[in-house]
Amino acid sequence: MQTDDKASPVEGIVGHKTFHDERGFRHEPLTESEAKEIMASVEAATVKRKELMPDEQEAINIFFDAWQRLKELGWSEAIYCPKDGTWFDAIEPGSTGIHDCHYSGEWPKGSWWVASGGDLYPSRPALFREKPNVKESTI
Repeated sequence: MQTDDKASPVEGIVGHKTFHDERGFRHEPLTESEAKEIMASVEAATVKRKELMPDEQEAINIFFDAWQRLKELGWSEAIYCPKDGTWFDAIEPGSTGIHDCHYSGEWPKGSWWVASGGDLYPSRPALFREKPNVKESTI
């Protein structure tokens, strides 16, 4: 640990944190203790997943249960989404968010597109649900 001119400890900077708000992106220093906290959290989550899903079949069972529950909550397979440019909610494997999405092009050769930060990104959603009263691009 370093010290500044007043002999108080100054913790080492090991990276930066990125934040996004209405003003845009900003970066703040990431201290060594913060990085250690983050890594401890990551390692604890890994241990928890291994306990919850010790093998491939158990992970598949939980994946199925989550898919089934989302269908019970009103979600449908993405292949049944509107194909007329209507915006809808989408869930994509590998993400924990619900995304604004639309299908562009003629089925089945078109593409799904997710809106984020004023831009569009290609997507491969697994599930979708219609947004209430949204027919045109308001996203």
